[in-house]
Amino acid sequence: MTFKERIKEGLDGKYQGLDNGLNRINKYIFGLQRGCYTLIGGLSGAAKTTLVDFMLINAITDAESKGIPINVFYYSLEIDEITKKCNWLSVMIFNKYGIVIEPEKIKGLGDFRLNEKEQQIIDDEIPELEKLWSKINWIWEATNPTGIYKTIWMHMEGRGSFEYQDYIDENNVKQKRIVKFIPNNPDEYNIVVGDHLALLRLESRDGKMFTLKENLDKISEYSVRLRNLFKITFIWLQQFNQGLNSIDRAKFKGVDISPQQSDFKDSTNPYTDADIVLGLMNAYKMDMETYLGYNINKPGAPYNLRDRFRSLKVVKNRLSRDNISIGLLFQAESGYFEELPKYNELDQAYVQKIIQLTNR
Repeated sequence: MTFKERIKEGLDGKYQGLDNGLNRINKYIFGLQRGCYTLIGGLSGAAKTTLVDFMLINAITDAESKGIPINVFYYSLEIDEITKKCNWLSVMIFNKYGIVIEPEKIKGLGDFRLNEKEQQIIDDEIPELEKLWSKINWIWEATNPTGIYKTIWMHMEGRGSFEYQDYIDENNVKQKRIVKFIPNNPDEYNIVVGDHLALLRLESRDGKMFTLKENLDKISEYSVRLRNLFKITFIWLQQFNQGLNSIDRAKFKGVDISPQQSDFKDSTNPYTDADIVLGLMNAYKMDMETYLGYNINKPGAPYNLRDRFRSLKVVKNRLSRDNISIGLLFQAESGYFEELPKYNELDQAYVQKIIQLTNR
C-alpha cells in the first residue's frame, strides 16, 4: 500500500475503529483498532476484567451491526465459564433493558433468587448470549506463550496468503522468508484477549523453566510479531505492584499517584512493546477523599462516588496523546462503565443519579 492509498483509506473511514462503549477517551485511542497492542493494568479488584469485557461486548456488537467480520480468541485464565456467562448476560440485559440483574442472582448464590419477570428475561436472552458466545474461541486452561503463538499463527494461515522473499542463509543456502501477509478480507478484525499475563503457563527451554518475567517477555515478543505481520489486535491485562496500595495514603494527599510504567508487575516489557497502555485505578480503595476533581469519600460533600468511581488513564499512546485521565462511573452489578461528565459540569440531575447508585 502506498502512502497516498493509506491516506485514502483513512478518508474512507477504514480506521474508524470498533466501538468500545466509551466516548471522550476515543478522541485519543480511537476505539478498538486493527493491529493495535493494548495493555490494561490495575491493582487486583480495580475491575480490569470487567472493563475489557465491557469493551469487547461493545466491539463485537458494533462489528455485527456494520457487517464487519470479527474473530476473537479469549484466554480467560482467572474467571471460569459459568461466572463469565453470568457476568456477560448481566451486561447484555442492562444494555438492552436498562435493568440490573446481578450475576450472583443469575447464579442463585446464597439467598439471591430470580423473580418470575427476571426468569423470563433470562430465558429470552440466553439465545442471544449463546450467539455472542459462539463468536469467541474461549480458552480456559493456562497455555504457554509458544502455544498461543502457534494457535494464532495457524488461525491466520487460513485467512490469507504470504508473500516471500529469497535470501541466502549463513550456510550459503538459498532460503525463503515471509515478508508480507495478504489477508483475504482486509476489513476483518482478529482479536486476542488475555486475562491475565501472569497466569500463562511457564515456558521451558532445554529442561529449564522460564521465570515469570521471561514468560511475560516472551508472550509480548510474540504479540509484537503477530501484530506486525497479521495486524492482530491484542488486549492483555497485567497486574500492578501492590506497593503503592499498602503505603500510608496520608503522604500522598495532593500528589499525583496515577498509574505509570513502574507500577506494572513482574515485567515492564509488555509496557514497552504496547501501542496503548491504560491504567485503571480505584481511588476509593486508596483512601482518597477526592480525585480528578470528583468527590470520592469527602466528609460533608454533596455527593460521594465511593466504589462507583474508577479513573482510566492513557499512560502511553503511540496513536495520539497520552497522560490523559478520565473518570468513569462503574456499576459492578451490571458490568457497566460510563464516562463521567467533567467534574465541573456535573448538574443536579447527574448528582442525584450518583446518590441513588451509591445508596443501593
